[in-house]
Amino acid sequence: MRPWLLGLALALSASAGAHELTHEITQAQAVVLRLAYSDGNPFAFEAYEIYPHGGRTPVQLGRTDAHGRIAFLPPQAGRWRLRAWSEDGHGVDLVFTTGTAAATPRPTPTPWAQLGRIFLGLAVLLALFAAIHLYLKRRRT
Repeated sequence: MRPWLLGLALALSASAGAHELTHEITQAQAVVLRLAYSDGNPFAFEAYEIYPHGGRTPVQLGRTDAHGRIAFLPPQAGRWRLRAWSEDGHGVDLVFTTGTAAATPRPTPTPWAQLGRIFLGLAVLLALFAAIHLYLKRRRT
């Protein structure tokens, strides 16, 4: 095998982890706020922001779900300010209190799993380059 092919395979496999997205699913105590119009219809898919009471930078922002709900995992107990609004001018600006902070999950690194994926990717690339090399070698003869 040509050395430059091996170098190319190593270079390609090293950058593969940079585009990886990991996930973790945990269960924690959340504060669920439900917003509705006075007729009972949900305040669905409308913009909101949650601030620490007296703060200027939001800790969470987004849109309510189809039922007008907002799930909030407070980083600490205390007072919070919710601002929600719709494009037609309806909205709310309220202060609420949470009793406890949600447990913040700590991701557990799995270096062996990551290393296994790197070796698997490298093996696939090397097998691909070996197959191409054999094909080209047989074609020349």
